[in-house]
Amino acid sequence: MSDAITQLLAKQEILEVVVRYARAIDRLDEALLRTLFHPESTHNHFYEGPSSAPDRLATDDDPGDFVRYAMAVLKAHARTHHQLGNTLIELTGETTAHVETYFTAFHKMRGAGDPLAGPDAFDTEMDFFVGGRYLDKFELRGGHWKIIHRTGMTDWMRLDPPSARGMSALDASVVGQRFPDDFIYQLPSV
Repeated sequence: MSDAITQLLAKQEILEVVVRYARAIDRLDEALLRTLFHPESTHNHFYEGPSSAPDRLATDDDPGDFVRYAMAVLKAHARTHHQLGNTLIELTGETTAHVETYFTAFHKMRGAGDPLAGPDAFDTEMDFFVGGRYLDKFELRGGHWKIIHRTGMTDWMRLDPPSARGMSALDASVVGQRFPDDFIYQLPSV
């Protein structure tokens, strides 16, 4: 019974890392995002290189690590929303695991007139949807499970003209924000 409980606890900790990734990406919480990777972790998801190497020098051709790359890219979007689906966690040893997590992501792309828009922005806002899977290798070190390598698989993409029916009628206090303004950061457990 002890082995089964140990495995369940490991799987729960791994799942919480995956879920925190979605929060960190959507809230643009760089500090949280950096806590999810081991120092020499690598990435292959729209960026190939180190996952979180804050001391690595950034250049015009390379932001230095995935975290900086993601923060820069996602700032060119007015909002994002990553919805996680099936998560299969396979413990491959006492200190390693392979994890497959399905995701669907929405990105409200800023239009070309917005000063925060990216260099390849369209004339107007656009709704960009992508579905895929995160294929992660996790390692347990120092009592904590973290990602040591991530490969992002894209299964489908869709780009549509903007639609935000009803959003303008919402009270601003219940519309998701980015770090540190989102309501989640006002809760005592965060």
